[in-house]
Amino acid sequence: MKLAYTDSSVWITRIEGLPAYRKAIGNALKELGNSEYSLCISEAVLLEVLVKPYRENNNEIIRVYHKLFGQLRLLENFPDIFKDALMVAQTENLKGMDALHVSFALRHKCKCFVSTDPHFKNITTVTPVWIDLGSI
Repeated sequence: MKLAYTDSSVWITRIEGLPAYRKAIGNALKELGNSEYSLCISEAVLLEVLVKPYRENNNEIIRVYHKLFGQLRLLENFPDIFKDALMVAQTENLKGMDALHVSFALRHKCKCFVSTDPHFKNITTVTPVWIDLGSI
């Protein structure tokens, strides 16, 4: 099965975004599943997604995320993943956390990188799957 790394923006918008955005993301993820992709995340996604709900003690949203993430493949960390991210940041002109996400995708040989964030629209080190919410 092919791996599709899903960025934090996908999950935040899917769970907490506008209904029209949720539907568009749901359709895009379903299409990936139908194309035999396995959706995956890293602990970097967990961190970014869960900071706000934990800060706000929003236990309902925390439970929703944990249930959702239990259905996805969690990619393992590597000791030198941050060194990889430095190189990706330079190559792709990304900020640190964004480069870390791409590094996870590369290290685990993900076939695509799924995001709603335009910063990832033109990355070249892994095939971007950009979910354009601007036209909705």
